[in-house]
Amino acid sequence: MKINLLTIGTRGDVQPFIALGKELSSRGHHVTICTEDAFKDLAEKNRLSFSAIRADYADLTQSEEGKNMLKGNPISIVRQLKTVIYPMMEQMLDDIWTVAQDADAIIYHPKVFGGYDLAEALHIPAFIAHPVPVIAPTRHFTNPVLPFAMRSGTLNRASFKINRLLTASFFSLVNKWRHETLGLSGKRSVFKDDSVLNGKHIPVLYGCSPSIIPFDQQWEGHVSMKGFWFLDEDAWTPPPELLHFLEAGPPPFTVSFSSMPLRNPDHILNMLQQAFKEAGQRAILLTGWSGIKRTTDSPHIFTAGSMPHSWIFPQSRAVIHHGGAGTTAAALKAGKPMIICPFSGDQPFWARKMRDIGVAAAPLKEKKMSVEAFVSRIHELVSNHTYSQRASEAAALIKKEDGVRHTADFIEEKLEEKTPAT
Repeated sequence: MKINLLTIGTRGDVQPFIALGKELSSRGHHVTICTEDAFKDLAEKNRLSFSAIRADYADLTQSEEGKNMLKGNPISIVRQLKTVIYPMMEQMLDDIWTVAQDADAIIYHPKVFGGYDLAEALHIPAFIAHPVPVIAPTRHFTNPVLPFAMRSGTLNRASFKINRLLTASFFSLVNKWRHETLGLSGKRSVFKDDSVLNGKHIPVLYGCSPSIIPFDQQWEGHVSMKGFWFLDEDAWTPPPELLHFLEAGPPPFTVSFSSMPLRNPDHILNMLQQAFKEAGQRAILLTGWSGIKRTTDSPHIFTAGSMPHSWIFPQSRAVIHHGGAGTTAAALKAGKPMIICPFSGDQPFWARKMRDIGVAAAPLKEKKMSVEAFVSRIHELVSNHTYSQRASEAAALIKKEDGVRHTADFIEEKLEEKTPAT
């Protein structure tokens, strides 16, 4: 069966899809990953077909406009919609239509506006997939896209309706495409539930762990949440200077803000250098897209652009990170306590959840960062062994799961239900 996986965003939005695609491919399906060019090598390295979506998310996040949008500035978001986002979305819609026309099924990230419409136009099975539980309503927790948590089950369930409001500004663009390109007559609107197609729920695939996030029994049958979608990466060879640093002292903290651009990266770097010096701890700093320079004159800090979290986290004492779903999952799998510095999106959700299960110190937002705040939390993780114990317990549960395999089982079961017997 030809299955297209459609996703855009950061590596945290793409790598789990590649892991799932790799499993489906191993079962004999012809899988095509449709995403940004930046991930072509990763897709082809894992022996998957690749089709480019012209959505330069990486370039956008590094631009001044993108940085303002990631900071959650609503004025900037509205201002940039027509000048930056709309042209990118128009290209994306054209690209996914071109590649999907011979697909037997599609699995799409909600960021790929148009996945729902493709399934409607082509009359093929569809799945909505996300590494964060943001789609199916539940009483158990507040919609992770919101920066706060509510205690009311009724309000929690209602909070998932905000998803439609967040995409409402794109409906005119999508509806024009539906009519002119797909030949569909109906319109998308805030009053239409886009998780239901032809009167039936579109199956939802969550790439997260039921050991960490509660599975709502009302989801049974149309939601799969069997575990994180980890990608089994090839063996990575660390550079000699990194090995020398690791061998020269006790396990370091690893710091990674990944794709999040810092407002004042030089100031944060100086702050981290001083904090680790005062705390008497060593650190590996992965600069990513944060804007931090790759060089530092501190003997107790090793800097690098990036390296596989699956390799470095197990070598670490603890992890300081932005709270992205993929980074959080990798830290949990490695059994490491955390300090989470949430910026936007679902990051506050993961920061709260990690605090609640006892594997993380209190969250530290960028505007609250200080040498004293970092030193206090570093000392807390080092002196309170409960954090490490809880992290090890979480890791033991996660390692028993096989999220990718069980999710693929769920997909095949649903496809069999929709395929007439011959």
